[in-house]
Amino acid sequence: MTTWTKSAAGVVLAMMMMMTGPAVSCAPEKPSAQAGAQAAAPPKQAPGQEIVVARVNGEPLTRAEIERRIQALAPHARARLQSPEQRQAFLKSVVQFEVMADAAEVAGYGERPQVRQAMREAMVRLMLAEALKESGAMALGPEALESYYREHAAEFKVPARRLVYELVAESRPESERLRRSFTREAYAETDQALAAFATLAGQYSLDRRSGDRNGLRGWVSANASEVGTDALFETPLGQVSVPYHDPARGWVVGFVAEEEPARQPLLAEVEREVRTRQLEQQKRELRQELIDRLMAEASIEIDQEALDQVAPPPPAIPASLRELPRLPVRDQGAEATTHTTD
Repeated sequence: MTTWTKSAAGVVLAMMMMMTGPAVSCAPEKPSAQAGAQAAAPPKQAPGQEIVVARVNGEPLTRAEIERRIQALAPHARARLQSPEQRQAFLKSVVQFEVMADAAEVAGYGERPQVRQAMREAMVRLMLAEALKESGAMALGPEALESYYREHAAEFKVPARRLVYELVAESRPESERLRRSFTREAYAETDQALAAFATLAGQYSLDRRSGDRNGLRGWVSANASEVGTDALFETPLGQVSVPYHDPARGWVVGFVAEEEPARQPLLAEVEREVRTRQLEQQKRELRQELIDRLMAEASIEIDQEALDQVAPPPPAIPASLRELPRLPVRDQGAEATTHTTD
């Protein structure tokens, strides 16, 4: 606990033990093993932060360390630690974790290959996090956000959508008969047509999910990959579509009640998503720059013959299944398209 190596090994070992043994609630990592959450130089502490709250095998757990571990928890977990009794339970879990980590180190688990690999992975994560922090990748001003949004405006465009009601019949002839019974009447307003179609759907639709709501399916986006999307967007507002086949339900007639055109949202509407995407892009670029630089500086030798002798992993699908002949699959989508053009 007093050196980085010991603490990191303890963290990895205790976590591996917890995966194979009894679970310990809120098991936190040791101080110096947190991957990327802290800078190299610790911040100045307020008076009283060095008060020792507990000692485990003679090594101190300070108030500052306990508070740091609490802050490292997820928000919902932190919210549970309001009372002294809850914080006492959290301290117990910290102590249990430290005891397990020490026991694992004493037992020699720190020399196992999987533990050493986990420690190296933690070091890499920490190095990348520190590099990102030093680069200022998190500092995104209004101009940067505006520029990114302009360059990627098409990716944020909201597609057109339509509010759809449906009537589901068992067969195509039945769906066409019900469609004719609806179109036989002339409706002056869309609301009148919707009321008539909703009544028809409530009486005859076989799909109880929508039938119980007078046929309401909901909003359908123009870019949706759902059955009937093309037919619905070819149908004028306030009218019914040609029947289309849904393999899971039957033959469907849709009514278009409302429509909203495609639009470009304001930056303020999508600022959080824009910021997230830009940050992720910056992180990827900075990470790749770091990797390229380190690779260029490293001495690397690869023995291709030795690599060719590495045994491949077992296939995800057993050979007996992979060797089965390919069976023809009925193309429901093609069938639906054929029928809707009649």
